[in-house]
This record gives sequence, C-alpha cells and structure tokens, in this order.
Amino acid sequence: MRHPRRAAARITAVVDPLREVEDLVGLGRRGPGTDAERRAARHLARRLEDLGRAADVVPIRIFPNYALAHMIHALLAIVGSVVSITQPVVGLALVVAATVLALLDLMGVAFLTRRLTGARASQNVVSAEDAGKPGTLVLTAHYDAARTGAVFNRRVVERRAALGKAIRRPIGPFEPFVWSLIALLACCVLRAIGLEGYVLTIIQFVPTVILIVSVPLLAGIALAGVVPGATDNASGVATVLRLAERYGDDLEHFDVWVLLPGAEESFMLGMREWLRRHRRELDPTRTIFLNVDKVGTGTVRYTTKEGFVIAYAYHPTLVELCEQIADEDAEERRYAARPHVSRSATDATAARARRFPAISISCLNSLDYEPNQHLPTDTLENVDHDALERAFGFCSELIELIDERIGPDLADVGRGDKTKLAETDGR
Repeated sequence: MRHPRRAAARITAVVDPLREVEDLVGLGRRGPGTDAERRAARHLARRLEDLGRAADVVPIRIFPNYALAHMIHALLAIVGSVVSITQPVVGLALVVAATVLALLDLMGVAFLTRRLTGARASQNVVSAEDAGKPGTLVLTAHYDAARTGAVFNRRVVERRAALGKAIRRPIGPFEPFVWSLIALLACCVLRAIGLEGYVLTIIQFVPTVILIVSVPLLAGIALAGVVPGATDNASGVATVLRLAERYGDDLEHFDVWVLLPGAEESFMLGMREWLRRHRRELDPTRTIFLNVDKVGTGTVRYTTKEGFVIAYAYHPTLVELCEQIADEDAEERRYAARPHVSRSATDATAARARRFPAISISCLNSLDYEPNQHLPTDTLENVDHDALERAFGFCSELIELIDERIGPDLADVGRGDKTKLAETDGR
C-alpha cells in the first residue's frame, strides 16, 4: 500500500514547468560564461524569491573551453606518436603529458591546459534553508546550455547508443578519445624499452588516426554555437523549482536547499567550485544531493553509475529507494522508470566524487539517450509535458521516501555519530 504522505506527489504545483522552460530559453543561448548565462542566473534568483525563498547569485571564475583544451591534448599526443618512431623517449614524454593532462581534466582533478584558453565569469544560484533539521537535501539542476558539433549528430549518437545496448555497456562520448590516448601510451612505452617492428607500427597507427580525427571534431565544438537547451537543462531547472515550491519547509528531517550551478556543460565547473568552497561546512553523512538533468522527453531513468573516466557508483540506499518506486509502479507504469549506467557525467558525479550521497534523475528514450541533446533542435517545441510530469512525480516520491526512511536515522543519532548514509556508503 502506498504511504498516505506520498499522495502529495500528485498535487499540482503552482509553478508551470513549460512556462519556466520557455522563460529560460527566451533569455538567449546560455553558454558557460556568457551574458545570457548571467541573465539566466538573475532570472532564476528572482523566481526563487517569488517562491518565498532567499536566493543568492554567487560569482565564480571558470575556464570553460574544454574542447580547445582537449584538442591541444590530441595534437600533443599525435606529435608524440610521430616523434616516438625516431626518438622513443621524447615521444613517450609527449604522450605521457597529453594523457595525464587529459585524464586530470576529464576526472575534474585539475584543469591545467584550460588556463591557456582564457577565463570567464560564471555564477551559481543558491537558495538555502536553515530550520535546524538534522539533514540537508540539496536539489540541483544546471541552467547553462551546451555548444553543438558534429560529434553530437543524432545518427552518430543513436548508433553509439545501439552499440552500447548490444554489448550491454554504454559507450561514453569521450571513451574513443581516452582509450586512444591509453593505447598510444602503451605503444610508446614498448618503443621506449626497445621494442619495434611493423606489427607495433600498425597497432600504434590506429589510435593515432582516431586522435587525428578527433582534432576537427573538437575544433568544431569550440567554434560551434550554443543550443537553446530546453531539455538540457531548462527542463531540469523547471522541475527543481516545482520541487522546491512543494517541499520547501515541508520535510520533517531535511532542510531543502536549491543549487542551480552554472558552467555544467564545461564539465561541472559550477558544482565543483561550490563543493570546493563548502566542503568543510557540509557533513557527508547528513547531506544528500538530488540532481535533475534532461527530463524533457522519454521515461524516467535513475542513474546507478556515472563518469567520463571513473564510473562513480551512486549511493546504494538512494538507488534502493528508486528501485522501490519503480517496483511499486510496475503495473501503472506512470514513470516506466529503470536503472541507467552512464559514461558521461552530471553535477551529481561531482558530488559523488566528494563522497556525498547523490543520485541523478533523467528522462531518456528506449536506447537511453536524449535525441535532441546538444543539438539546435533542443527547443521548447520538443519538450514533452508528460515527461516533465513523470520526472516531477518520481522525484516527489523519492524525496518523501528519503524523508521517511533516512530522516529518522539522522534524528536518532548525535552529530559525529555514524548514520545509515555513512554505513552503506559504497562504490
């Protein structure tokens, strides 16, 4: 039997999600570090204030041009591959540098090469509650939009998704790039220790060609325009606003915070900066992140693992709660929710990397991708109201289960004691 409180998930919110998406898209192309992104931040702060919440726009400094940075990494590795034929040690050094710099960037550890590409100003929109409740639930959705490019062509993405389904392992957008660097590094190591021959040359040729192909693809992203970003991720922002309106000051055991990060499309720069500034203030055993990303089309997916290089497992207790909702909905199929493993990354990935309990909710098609993501077709006209309702309903049930199942555990132990979130934390 469904818990009586969870009927609240069916209450119609005052926030009109399609109108919120329309207003956000209407502010212009919200690329990281752009004037349109700043206008969007101010707009969202006002919307949160309209909902009776205090809101701050917090400025941050970012290096958003990831495509240009990785193009430099690719070129460095290509030069290293060529040089390694005659000077193995020098070639190896160049490939090691390219691989390490690329991995540090993709893992969010350090964005060193990006410092050559220019800094921009971005901002996070933050709305906190401080009612003294034992836990903190952070609702998050990025509000910036991505650049397009040939690599995001719908047919290419569909074929990659279909192949991932066939081999039962998703293929991330950066995996060919990463594995080519690693394969090239292995070949250069073999050359440095004295091995050579036609077989090694042929093997080394393959990753080198892939990296050569990646250069114009990355350049295309760096030079391309910014998409409207209706589904990715105005839809997520609209859903978080509805959830904040519904659950602000309403949960028994959790203060509800709203965090709308900027520069997510440059690899979660806004979220990473926010976590860096607040890591000493937030208790990972009492703070949960619920991320909403791309909920404008399709049916509900709750992500169980995610990451460009390292796939971080989301918190098992949160995954179990999602599974419970999906099981209870098996006959009605209001959400058609199922688990999803992603080789991409969202703001929840950054939180999980900091060991915070986190989960990411999205809506995807049958092949587990969003067909308009990073394309000029990501417009209001292609946002499905039913998908928005599915996401809102699923997240509402999840929030209430978090309060019911995890909240009492937080209230029953003292500060510094282990909670259920800490005891079940696994990767």
